[in-house]
Amino acid sequence: MASSAPRKGKTGARVASGRKDAGALDSRLRRNEDSTDPSSPRRRGSSASKNAPSPAADLPTTFEPQLATLVDKPRPGDWLYEIKYDGYRMLARIASAADIRIFTRRGNDWTHRFERLRKELAAAGLPSGWYDGEIVMLDAQGKPSFNLLQNAIEGGDNDRIVFYLFDAPWLAGRDMRALPVEERRAALQQSFRETTHIRFSQEITGPVKDLVRTACEMGLEGVIGKRRGSIYVHRRSDDWIKLKCSSRQEFVIGGYTWPDHSRIGIGALLVGYHDEDGVFQYAGKVGTGYTGEMLAQLRTRLDAMAQPKRPFAGSTGHDRHATWVRPELLCEVTYAEWPEGKSLRHASFKGLREDKPAAQVQRESRPSRTAAKLTHPDKVIDRTTGFTKLQLAEYYAHAAPWLLPFLRGRPAYVRRAPTGLQGKMFFQQHPEKTGLRGTDPALWPGHEPAFEFADSEDLLAAVQLGVVEIHTWNSDDRAIARPDRLIFDIDPGEDVAWDQVREAAVLVRALLEELGLETWVRTTGGKGLHVVAPIQPEFDYPTAKGFTQAVVRHLAKTIPSRFVAISGPSNRRGRIFIDFLRNGQSQSTMEAYSARARPGMGVAMPIGWGELASVERADAWNIMTAIERLRSARRDPWFAYWKTTQSIANGIAALGSTPVD
Repeated sequence: MASSAPRKGKTGARVASGRKDAGALDSRLRRNEDSTDPSSPRRRGSSASKNAPSPAADLPTTFEPQLATLVDKPRPGDWLYEIKYDGYRMLARIASAADIRIFTRRGNDWTHRFERLRKELAAAGLPSGWYDGEIVMLDAQGKPSFNLLQNAIEGGDNDRIVFYLFDAPWLAGRDMRALPVEERRAALQQSFRETTHIRFSQEITGPVKDLVRTACEMGLEGVIGKRRGSIYVHRRSDDWIKLKCSSRQEFVIGGYTWPDHSRIGIGALLVGYHDEDGVFQYAGKVGTGYTGEMLAQLRTRLDAMAQPKRPFAGSTGHDRHATWVRPELLCEVTYAEWPEGKSLRHASFKGLREDKPAAQVQRESRPSRTAAKLTHPDKVIDRTTGFTKLQLAEYYAHAAPWLLPFLRGRPAYVRRAPTGLQGKMFFQQHPEKTGLRGTDPALWPGHEPAFEFADSEDLLAAVQLGVVEIHTWNSDDRAIARPDRLIFDIDPGEDVAWDQVREAAVLVRALLEELGLETWVRTTGGKGLHVVAPIQPEFDYPTAKGFTQAVVRHLAKTIPSRFVAISGPSNRRGRIFIDFLRNGQSQSTMEAYSARARPGMGVAMPIGWGELASVERADAWNIMTAIERLRSARRDPWFAYWKTTQSIANGIAALGSTPVD
């Protein structure tokens, strides 16, 4: 199937094909196109899927949607973006033209509320399936208005509500969930005729920072990003992200303060959320965003829910002037800031919500793994630092958007430390009996599957089993017998100074540049550096390994005072062995962003060549300081790595290459 959005070429970006007039929602966003080519974390040069929709099967009676993860900045990789609509998430189940149902994200049947939408879904000619989207109410300028939507639903005046469809996880009787998101969207767009109130959610293109800025300038809620190539899952996923113009989420109303003489109804709402133990915690007060009529209506509704006991676990600071209510009613709130352990700042009321149970409302945040997700989360892994199992899990949660593009489709091995770094550790190649995900047995005929990491849940499951380090092959499932990168491991002897290690990396880079290869550098979290060259998967492993050996021999012959071509401690006194052996078939290398199973728990950190001079050692970052680096990063230092296609053919011609098994 063709993608719903033509890929951007070198001459510039293009808006997705489809309805010619997308209206006021994205007309200004379209003008932000430029020639920036999005990076592709796995499929350099190809976005074709090897998956196919499942054979025809019975249409499920219930369906749980995929949810997006809130992030504070774009993530590296290849993403498609859509407008984040300010409405209610809805799903439509179409069994036939006469059997169309509309459900909330929690599975509540709201078909009776949206008779107009039901009729237009039939008129749009959609085949049987499950359709994912958002219902919105557009204001006079064509922008979604949550207040208008909430008022329309409460008043039963729903004829002007618009249903934007953005995914079809089940289409024409076939399960589409294993297809990449761009292929599902293309199939959806081709499957129906847009009507006045049933529309396709168009892709918007251009640099993501400009998309977000323009959305905010237009008064929209933000944008949604979806990782190209990702499948549809029934949970919150790192493959769908939401970038909001302002901090915003739903809260549960637990009470209200009394009004002063200048207003009627209520003074401010007292709102809260449920923590991971299910305890109802106070978040702050919401005192703006109301009309006089709204205040009166809220007072009437809340008085009917009044109770004598405070529902929050702790004091609100307004207890003496508050009326408590049963914590059942939800409201949408925007706010400027919500510091840890403190209350909301500059919170403003946007409207009431009815599409989610109060017990499900928790604090939205970037991905993190907490004690509730692990057994023995406080177990100390590294006695030298006191780092715990929970801290390692939290590191991998923060690193997941950066790490997973290196892992997807690539066989992996792991180093486990079940009793901590002070106990017995072992290297494991196969996931049998671990419960962890394994590669397809057909990927590597004649050998047991290796580990496979597809999402952040896989990383958490690995930490639960004591995994610390993650090592990967130099090829992936596109062409498992042909490497798509070369690793030059700058492996210093005990008496080699760090300045000499950095110099060695620069010399390796210079030689490879002469051979037509661009390279990237990363710390190892141990003692050395890795110089990495992405290549086209055109040669087999023996040939590629032979070329890397030729590079190492050339350096040792040219600068014998610095380099040695033979491994072993006695050969490396004062000199550096550049380990090329990692480029062999089924050999593995510490992956970028992996933690190290050694005292200090350093991290293998990708850096820019311009940073190298200021990096003082190979373990400059550990699992705690690495989180701060990732949070503050303005740009992926390996951004261009994902777009680089280059060949070792000229290098082989220049240096020669004797295939090495």
